[in-house]
Amino acid sequence: MFGLVENWELINFFVYIGLLLFIAKIIKEKLPFLNKIIIPSALIAGFIGLMLSYGFFDIISLSEMNDDSEMVRIPIIYDTVYHAIAIGFIALTLRRDKNETNKKVWSTGMVIVITYLFQAVIGITIVFLFFKDIFLGAGLLLPLGFGQGPGLATSIGGGYAEGVGVLLDGGALGATIASIGFLVGGIVGVIALNYYARKNNVVVDKIHKEESLMRESFEVETIKEIRVFDALTMQVVIIFIIYSFVYLTLVALENYILPLMGDLGETFAGVFHGFNFLIGIIYALIYRKILKVVEGKGKNVNFLTNNYVLSNISSLAFNFMIVAAVLTITIQSIKEYYLLVTVMAIVATVLTFILLKWISRKIYSGKYEIHYFLGMFGMLTGTASTGLALLKGVDRNFESPIAEEMVVGSGTAISMALPLFALLMFPGLAITTGNSIYILLTFAIPIGYGLLLLGILLFVNRERK
Repeated sequence: MFGLVENWELINFFVYIGLLLFIAKIIKEKLPFLNKIIIPSALIAGFIGLMLSYGFFDIISLSEMNDDSEMVRIPIIYDTVYHAIAIGFIALTLRRDKNETNKKVWSTGMVIVITYLFQAVIGITIVFLFFKDIFLGAGLLLPLGFGQGPGLATSIGGGYAEGVGVLLDGGALGATIASIGFLVGGIVGVIALNYYARKNNVVVDKIHKEESLMRESFEVETIKEIRVFDALTMQVVIIFIIYSFVYLTLVALENYILPLMGDLGETFAGVFHGFNFLIGIIYALIYRKILKVVEGKGKNVNFLTNNYVLSNISSLAFNFMIVAAVLTITIQSIKEYYLLVTVMAIVATVLTFILLKWISRKIYSGKYEIHYFLGMFGMLTGTASTGLALLKGVDRNFESPIAEEMVVGSGTAISMALPLFALLMFPGLAITTGNSIYILLTFAIPIGYGLLLLGILLFVNRERK
């Protein structure tokens, strides 16, 4: 009557996600069988939300009618995924890196990128050969979902649906692939953990407890800061200032620059819209570079970044992102893509397992081979936390160098993988321009770049025993 419902729509949705996370955490802690597999509470929260929403029990309505009289998810779900992934990546990028990279860290970064490329080839090959009626870009959602998680896969899939207009429920497809990736890392990973532990006589933590993997000290700059402008406020302000530049960049691209390119510009606009996180990473790197220059001149700028707070902001953003991404899944998308998702998931799981097992033997033949394989398999099907949880099963106190290599290696992987985001545009360009060269490039680039990195990796580690 007074517009109260409309005014509270955003807050109600966040409260709903918070309740789902709260319930999922309790269920995860109290049900013994869930502690035997490695699945994030956020994923459980998303599945609970699915059961309560449209297409299942319909207790909570998260859908509405569109102009074509079809039931679709409410826009706020996609908006949450879209913004949360950017905020999470900006927060991660702003963290001060106190680790010095070495040859092994760069090797781990190369393994991560090689696996992304390998999964991309798997995905597009399956779509090209067996699902010709589906947009080729659907195959590129496989490495995004398995390797990066639901946020990126949902965002890019949604970009294909809205910008290119050729992938129905593309966001839901990306979320579905990523959700299955979590299950692969958490279930297949645990099976592999127990099998190789028995085979190599390694003691395994039978029950996985969701507890902090690292202890960090809380950084306080001054007493005044606590009362007036605390560290959390400072980091949030910086993140949103950087995000405002992302917004201005997208506005300039979509309203002034890309329209000059005609139909080709429309394709780029749809894809660039999903690249808000990538633009945010670039601006965050520029900000860090500026701080480094200022610090080099003797100025104290430590108070402008707080690793502990930034880590928690990114964790919060990614947890909300995972729940919202799972909630984008609909019965319609499951009916449309269940066969494609099933085939891609099975083939990708088997081949990723084989690839990482082979690479682990090449890089860490002997003492830490199993540690490396388990950590990388968990990370490259689920997320870094999945990989660390599997690693913790055979390395309780992270005494091996693998944990640090995984974390720092992820950072080096970003620098090697940034140019590859252009690859995501090629399937759309093939349709917009009618030029099949873009389809050829969609295959040739990941194959060529992957073989190049693999050759460098084997050369660098040729003397490692």
